[in-house]
Amino acid sequence: MLLRPSTVKPAQEVPASCPRIALLTPYDGGNLGDAAIQDSMIANLCERMPGLQLLGITLGCDNFLKRHGQEAFPLLSASFSYELQGRAETRPDQTESESHPTASNRSVERGLRNLIRRALSKVPGLMPVLKKARAVIDAASRQILHSVEGYRVLRKQDLLIISGGGQLDDEWGGAWVHPFALCKWTLLARLAGVPCVMASVGVGKISSRASRRFISLALRMCRYRSYRETKTRAIAVSLLPRAANDSVVPDLAFSMPDSELPLPGADIRSKACGRTVIAISPIAFGKPGNWPTPDRALHDRYVQQMARLLSCLARRGYFVVILYSSLGDDESVIPEIMGHLGEEIKHHVAGQIHFPAIKGWKDLVTALLDVDYLVASRLHSTILGFVSRTPVVAISFDPKVDWVMEDLDQTDYLLQIRDFASEDVLSALDRMKVRRDAVIERITSYRQSILSASARQYDSLTRMALEHHQSHN
Repeated sequence: MLLRPSTVKPAQEVPASCPRIALLTPYDGGNLGDAAIQDSMIANLCERMPGLQLLGITLGCDNFLKRHGQEAFPLLSASFSYELQGRAETRPDQTESESHPTASNRSVERGLRNLIRRALSKVPGLMPVLKKARAVIDAASRQILHSVEGYRVLRKQDLLIISGGGQLDDEWGGAWVHPFALCKWTLLARLAGVPCVMASVGVGKISSRASRRFISLALRMCRYRSYRETKTRAIAVSLLPRAANDSVVPDLAFSMPDSELPLPGADIRSKACGRTVIAISPIAFGKPGNWPTPDRALHDRYVQQMARLLSCLARRGYFVVILYSSLGDDESVIPEIMGHLGEEIKHHVAGQIHFPAIKGWKDLVTALLDVDYLVASRLHSTILGFVSRTPVVAISFDPKVDWVMEDLDQTDYLLQIRDFASEDVLSALDRMKVRRDAVIERITSYRQSILSASARQYDSLTRMALEHHQSHN
C-alpha cells in the first residue's frame, strides 16, 4: 500500500515538470551505510533535478518517509496489508436488517462452521493439509495483489533505481526473499514501460541455483548496470556474460556531496585532553539473533579479542571512542565487550572512554571527524571512516571489506575476523602511526579520483529519467 506523510503537498500542487524516481533498497532504517547510500543518491539527483519526486521501495516504509522521501511502498509482499474479501455492499432492494446478519443468523453460521470443522478433523491427515493449502493460497494472493499494486505504482515513475551494497545477495532469507524481489520488480518495471537500472551494486552471498537465476534475470532486464568493485562485476559476468561491458563505480557513500557532510562537532577532542583518539566500531557478526548465519563460538572469540584490545589501548593511555554503524545489531555488542573487562580495568578506563550518541550516519561521521584512527569491522564503518579521512584498521568479516581496502591500497592494515588477535590490531596501529600523513593523502586522492565517474553515472541516470518523463508527459 502506498504510504504518504501528512507533510507532503497534495498531488495537484506538484509541478507537472518534475520527474518521479523510485529507489529500491532492502533498507529498514538500522544500517547507517544503507542510509548514507540513499542520501548520497538523493542529494546528487536532486542537484540535477530540482523538485524531483521520490518513492522508496523498501523494507522500512516509515523510515524512508521520515528520512528520505515523499512516498513509500513495501519491497516485499509480506509487508503488504490488504483484505482478501471486499466490503459487503447493500443492494438497493435490501433493507438495513437484511444487510447485517442478526445474532440468531450468526449463531447458526458459527454452528455450521464448527460442524464442518469437526467432520473434517475426523479424516486422518486432512486438517494439516488444509492449513498448509490455506497458507499457500494466502501467500499467493498476497503476492499477486502486491505485484498488481506495485505495477500501478511503477506506472507513475520515470525511473526505477536499484542501488547500493548487498543487492546481489541471498544470505538474509534465501532465494525467495531478496533475489526473487529483484527479479519481480525489474519485471514489473519492464511491464510498466519504466527504465530500470542497477547503480554501484555490491555482491554478498549467492548460494543457490534459484538465487543465481533470479539475479541473472534481474540483471538482464536492467537498461544500465554498474558495480561497486571489479570483483562484483566478475561475479555478475558469471551470471550475465554481457555484464563484462558494464561500468565499475565505487560505493555511493564516497560520492556524498561535501554540502551534505557534517562538520566536526562531537567535542571528543576536548574530552581527550590531548591524548590520541582511537575509535572502535564493532560488528554483530555471527551473533545468534542478530546474524542470519549464527556462529556463537566465533562471535564470543571476537568479543573477547575486542575487549582485550580495549584494555590494551587504555593501558597505553589512548582515549577510546566506541561507536557503531548498525543501530540495534552492532550497538548490542558494546555491552558484551564491556562485560568482558575486569573490574580493575573498568575502573582504569572510566576517564578514557566515550560513547557518542549515534542515531544516523551523520552522527557517525561527526564523531569520526574528531578521532585519529578507526578500528572497524563492518563495511560502511570502514567506508565512512574513509569519507571522513580517518585512517582505518579493518577487521574483515567478508570479502567486500577486503576489496575496499585493496582499492585504497590499505591492505597493510587489513585483518581477518576469524583469526585476528588484539596484538595484531595494535601492531597495525603502530605501523599506521608512522605513515599517517601518507595514508590520509591516499584516502583523499582516492575519493577525488572517483568523483568524476560518479558524476557521469548520476548524469546518465538523470538523462534517462528526464527522457522518459518528457516522452510520457
